[in-house]
Amino acid sequence: MSKLLASRTTTIVLIALVVIFGAHVVTRAAENLRLDLTADDLYSLSEGTEEILAKMTHEGVKPIEITLYFSETAGKTLPKFIKDFIAYERYVRALLREYERAAGGKIRVRYVDPVPDSDEAQDALDYGLDGKPINQHGDLFFFGLVFQTQTGSKDVIDFLWPSRQATIEYEITKRIYRLLWPQKKRVGVLSSLEVIADDSNPYMRQILAAQGKQPAESWLAMKLLEETYEVSKIDLETDSISHDDYDLVVVIHPKRLSPRALWALDEWIVTGGNALIFLDPFTVTDVPPQNPQQPWHAMQYKAASNLKPLLSAWGLAREEDKIAADFELAVTRPTSRRGGAERLLYDLVIDERHLPQAVAAGHPIVQGLSDLRFFVAGSLKTLSNGDGGESGGGEGAAASTGENGEEGVPASSSGLTFTPLITTTAKGNTLEMVPGFPGGDDLVFQDLNNPARLRDRFREGSEPVVLAYVVQGKFPTAFPDGAEVPAEPVPPPPMDLPPEIELPVPENLEKVHKDPVPEEARREATVVVFADVDFIADPIAFQNSLFGVQAANDNYKVLLNAIDYLLGSQELMKVRAKRHIHRPFTLFDEIEAQADRETLERERQLRAEIERFQEQLREKTRELGGRNAALFKKQVQDEVDQLNERIAAANRELREIRLAKRRALEDEEARVRRTTLFATPSLVLALGLFLFVRRKVRDAQARRSA
Repeated sequence: MSKLLASRTTTIVLIALVVIFGAHVVTRAAENLRLDLTADDLYSLSEGTEEILAKMTHEGVKPIEITLYFSETAGKTLPKFIKDFIAYERYVRALLREYERAAGGKIRVRYVDPVPDSDEAQDALDYGLDGKPINQHGDLFFFGLVFQTQTGSKDVIDFLWPSRQATIEYEITKRIYRLLWPQKKRVGVLSSLEVIADDSNPYMRQILAAQGKQPAESWLAMKLLEETYEVSKIDLETDSISHDDYDLVVVIHPKRLSPRALWALDEWIVTGGNALIFLDPFTVTDVPPQNPQQPWHAMQYKAASNLKPLLSAWGLAREEDKIAADFELAVTRPTSRRGGAERLLYDLVIDERHLPQAVAAGHPIVQGLSDLRFFVAGSLKTLSNGDGGESGGGEGAAASTGENGEEGVPASSSGLTFTPLITTTAKGNTLEMVPGFPGGDDLVFQDLNNPARLRDRFREGSEPVVLAYVVQGKFPTAFPDGAEVPAEPVPPPPMDLPPEIELPVPENLEKVHKDPVPEEARREATVVVFADVDFIADPIAFQNSLFGVQAANDNYKVLLNAIDYLLGSQELMKVRAKRHIHRPFTLFDEIEAQADRETLERERQLRAEIERFQEQLREKTRELGGRNAALFKKQVQDEVDQLNERIAAANRELREIRLAKRRALEDEEARVRRTTLFATPSLVLALGLFLFVRRKVRDAQARRSA
């Protein structure tokens, strides 16, 4: 018996040793293997990060130390919502381990729990982390990252909010990139709007603050650019943009650019300078001048911008007085405090359902997006020679519209290619809209507050409306014979001057001749043109929340992607291409859109009838007041009553249509609720009972057969 027990013990020990040794061998062999089963590869580093880490190894840079400060001890005293931070901290830890593994020793990660009143807590404050007070004792909750190089340079993420999980990898990689390659490229901004605040006079800011006035702030989009690039304003009256001063030019709402600035911008692009241009038929950021004595002037103000001389030379046009509209992309929301939700054809959101057909497939600028928003955007189209798109110098205009975002093919000898970057759906179309007073035959910008009128005018198209183009090649100049420009800057015309009116040139104005750009100085360039300025403006691209100002959509990503693309910073652009952690439930949206589409024509007819009845009613009312015959008054009054009844009946039918749509949504919501709360659990219960009974029957049969 003792021999038997000894042999069994020996066997068990040997098996245990083999298992331990095998586990060790398997662990060593698979320690660099990773399997990310999440749908959006949340725990995997993106291609751009991998390239930057590989560049660190290739260039032999000194290691970077990353320290994660997380107040785990102090956080235990916080209420239930701290669980969000705990889960996010685990995700950040896992992501930092991936950085450490992929960097091959070039990144070292430390984890610190800054207990209140400890040296670590003081270090966190000294580094600039944003500690959040958690009790009356002044204890602080820290959750941030500190990046340090061996040369003493440092950067921080002062606080990590769980709501910003989608962009954390980009924020980490951006700081690593900025510490290792600190030289910033130079971006010049040419704009008729105050997109960059003038901080050169701090005394004036103090005066405004003392008067209770808010000093002008830079657009948030510009503040984002300033984190990575050296951003400065270009004078609107400049006559030269030097390649020694800038690496890229961004043009935002170039309203009434002077001949000097037009020449300078044309020369910049023709000589190989890349540019990012934002035009608009109507931008909410261009506020009309306020005149209490003449308030109607604001209705005639045209908040539009164009670069017609340059675009025409290239073979491109922003269609004048036309805005992009799309029933498929239109947002549904209230337009007034007490009004119901309506479909706004001019407020377009391109979400994950429409992105595949609305953005250029595979283009780096539009990679990894979840949703984009355009507000009263314009329409871009290419021109044939007969459309006025002839290039200067006798060159024909290039016109190319590559399908599905693929590279376009030059359409003429100029060699330019036009790649549609962002479009509406194939059913998108344009609406013609001009400044003026509402109530006439034309659509005016005041009709933006009357969505039904816009829907009545809208007709679905057969091809997409292009909202953004990428134009590449050797650009023809808009000034083939040179230009005569003022020798000195001249005062700009009033911003509220109608665009069709041009002020006479002063007779005593001295001019200088600008020679045309010689052929040998021409270089290839890339220009990205958007037909919407609001796309990057604060009211559309950002929003206020409990956690401060945050991105409202992925518009800012497109801006940064375009900048990186035009400047050649491809690695950072690839990092930003990670998708949002987002699972949209689109069933109700699809039901609502289908119901709107089915009732659109009937609603249009009813509103036309109501408008016709109301016009007849006004005529009858005038007749009723202008005649005195009692019999005539009785006859007209009867007709007025009939018209009022028709108007009431039409309005009643409109309400019934809206009620039917609401009931369809409520019925679908009830069906989903029943399925979730009753049908699915019942099926699971029935399946469990079936398996239980079947197992009992098999057990009974096995006992009988035994």
